[in-house]
Amino acid sequence: MAFLLESPQLLTPSGMMEFLGMVMPMAVALELQASMLKVQFFWMIYSFDPLSCHAVLAMYSRFLDVFDGQEGEIFTRLLLISKETHHYLVFRLLALHWLLGLLSKLMFSGEVGKYKSIFELGLRFYPAVFDPLALKALKLDLLAFYSICLDRLKLESFSGEEVGIGKSAAKLFEDGLVSVSAFKWLPPWSTETAVAFRAFHKFLIGASSHSDNDPSTTRTLMDSTIFHTLQGMLVDMTLQFQRLVPVIVSYTDRLLGCQKHCWLGERLLQTVDELLLPNVKIDYKLSSYLPIFDRIAENSTIPPRGLLDLLDKFMVFLVEKHGPDTGLKSWSRGSKVLGICRTMLKHHHSSRLFLGLSRLLAFTCLYFPDLEVRDNARIYLRMLICIPGVKLRDLLNQGEQLLGISPSSHSSSFFNVHSPRQHYQNLKKSRNISAYIHIERTKPLLVKQTWSLSLLPLGDGSAKAGYLESIRDSDPLVDIRDLNDNENLLTAPETERICKSQEPLRVMDSKISEILEILRRHFSCIPDFRHMPGFKVRISCHLRFESEPFNHIWGDNSPTSQLDGVDGLPAIYATVLQFSSSAPYGPIPSYRIPCLLGEPTRNDGISGQSVSLDIVPIEDGASEEESFRAPVTIDLEPQEPTPGLVDVSIEANAENGQVIRGQLQSITVGIEDMFLKAIIPSDIAEDGIPAYYSRLFNALWEACGTPSNIGRETFQLKGQKGVAAISGTRSVKLLEVPADSLIRATEQYLAPFVVSVIGEPLVNMVKDGGIISNIIWKDFASDSFLESTTSVTGLERGPLHLTYGDDDESRSSINISKRNMGCFFVLIFLPPRFHLLLQMEVSDLSTLVRIRTDYWPCLAYVDDYLEGLFLA
Repeated sequence: MAFLLESPQLLTPSGMMEFLGMVMPMAVALELQASMLKVQFFWMIYSFDPLSCHAVLAMYSRFLDVFDGQEGEIFTRLLLISKETHHYLVFRLLALHWLLGLLSKLMFSGEVGKYKSIFELGLRFYPAVFDPLALKALKLDLLAFYSICLDRLKLESFSGEEVGIGKSAAKLFEDGLVSVSAFKWLPPWSTETAVAFRAFHKFLIGASSHSDNDPSTTRTLMDSTIFHTLQGMLVDMTLQFQRLVPVIVSYTDRLLGCQKHCWLGERLLQTVDELLLPNVKIDYKLSSYLPIFDRIAENSTIPPRGLLDLLDKFMVFLVEKHGPDTGLKSWSRGSKVLGICRTMLKHHHSSRLFLGLSRLLAFTCLYFPDLEVRDNARIYLRMLICIPGVKLRDLLNQGEQLLGISPSSHSSSFFNVHSPRQHYQNLKKSRNISAYIHIERTKPLLVKQTWSLSLLPLGDGSAKAGYLESIRDSDPLVDIRDLNDNENLLTAPETERICKSQEPLRVMDSKISEILEILRRHFSCIPDFRHMPGFKVRISCHLRFESEPFNHIWGDNSPTSQLDGVDGLPAIYATVLQFSSSAPYGPIPSYRIPCLLGEPTRNDGISGQSVSLDIVPIEDGASEEESFRAPVTIDLEPQEPTPGLVDVSIEANAENGQVIRGQLQSITVGIEDMFLKAIIPSDIAEDGIPAYYSRLFNALWEACGTPSNIGRETFQLKGQKGVAAISGTRSVKLLEVPADSLIRATEQYLAPFVVSVIGEPLVNMVKDGGIISNIIWKDFASDSFLESTTSVTGLERGPLHLTYGDDDESRSSINISKRNMGCFFVLIFLPPRFHLLLQMEVSDLSTLVRIRTDYWPCLAYVDDYLEGLFLA
């Protein structure tokens, strides 16, 4: 061993490593002087063999006190090795690794000030432009570590150089990137670009560890010079080099994905929002910034107003620049913008985005050239308006999970096929949904009829079941020019042609002529439902469902089930209500409800809580129950004015993706639903409407009276394809009800249909009520209609009283000597083209209702209605 210590040059580099590996533990154990080893072996640091240098460095790390004062010499030698190009690249890389390891050991030794001169060598670590890329990466790592050392020196406050050290760290960062500056022009997937952004990360978070007891604070890093320099550099690069946007986005994702440094990514996005958005030029190149805009939209700490304004301008630009040469540019960019809108809906409160996002989506719905983008924007706008924020976010998140949890084996498949067993379970759950999902009329019927009159078809049975054919096609007019071409018509016997005309000749006076003129004008405004849309009857309902039984059947494992208050209630989405009926109501359109919250149970106490919905309704008068009810409108197009039932089926989606299908309660349609006001011709002025209604009532009253009044006259309907005839029927109904009760009921239910009131006592009472207005008021003296109508000439004699024997007459308690107060004239239009006329002769204790109609089956329904209206 003494011989080898005296002549170490005789050993090969590998043998030297083995020899020192045995000698150094022995020297430590025997407490020998390590300086002898330094004298014999330190010269190997200047050799050109990596093993020899490594042996000296191993001895240095074992005996630091022996090499006191020679640290600078060792560091200088290693630095020269890394710079000398004639060395193998592996040797140069090893030298940099050794430097990094020795600096780390000095850094954590607690004696940073003692080695201040060594850290000053860091200014010589800059990579050369023509260095290999691996060497550049390691030198940049050394510069990043050296910047950490400068921060430590700044904390030690050596010689008041804090400001200078801070400036040196920032300058070190900027100058070190000069060697890899080509990444700004290279493709984003280039290795040099990866090296540059690796250096960004090293410089930024090199001093911050991932341990919980890290002494560095958030404020320290966010206020550091390097962080501010890096922010400005990234924003400038984003503006100047759009190809680097994906790399910058990946770098931001790396920061956001780290639990320790996510706040650095958030601050970086905030800086981009403040500095980048105002300086972006609105053109087609803006689409390259959409990935980073998506990250800004994900961050709930950044107000979305600036981004929404920029996207709004971009969509306007796309609409203005769209042309035949645009191709798929508009579709691609519009779809990406809607993707950012979806991201905002998932990560921001709806109240924060509502104004700006609704304006953007509405513009897209109206003006964007691509149909698919318009449809998607319309869906997002409907969801934003109708679905509360928490429910909307859960719905969008769950939609992505359903597409990503169990993907199909085919790459083009986006949907999962439900198993038949799951479908059977859903059908089993949907059997009794009417027990907890309810559809109800908003305004209950006055008379809920439990029967309906059904008439058998007439003739050969080819016609549909129902009332007598009320509308038939008008006879075609024979053109004289066609007579010459029709020899059969010319050769027909004269008697046969005369017999075809069955209409008797009659003399028409001026009164009948005026009635016919009014009726022709009226019927010409009635549409022929066989050839055009007819009159619509709208029934207002509301849909609701109970939360507790719904959760019990369909599961309470939704993402919002653990929340409190309104946000914890279940919801159903994309509800479609289908309607059908055996009554002649024509095709009934379905009704769609985007979102509906379940009704809370009585003991939930939600009424005392503050409603946590993101969008609060503007109407202050809306009751709390209306928040859990969806309005539903059933549009009927009756072909006959008959009561009936409308069957309702529902199809909806639960929060967990299950499909809800089933039958709900049927909706009852009453005769009162068929009551409409008569249509007014377009040339009638507003102040002439009362007089027109009065004349129409008189004409219809005459037409529905004696059949000889208008004979077999037919009236052409709107469209001039069909004609209708009037076949009138009369009836009477005696109501033993006081006058004041009858007036109140008339004002409440029949006020829109009253066309005239006669009789001074009755006129005064009705006018004082102030409910019935814009009608004709008459007294007896000026009532020419009463004088010409035999049915009302006995007004002064009191109401009609029918008796069937002496016993009935003796038991009758009606006092016919009571004063007659006046008369109501009521005109009701029954779709598709019928009429109901009521003339109510009001007395103190009873009222006689004279009824005339051109649809006799309605008399039975009207009888029940009048009893329910006045006698209930």
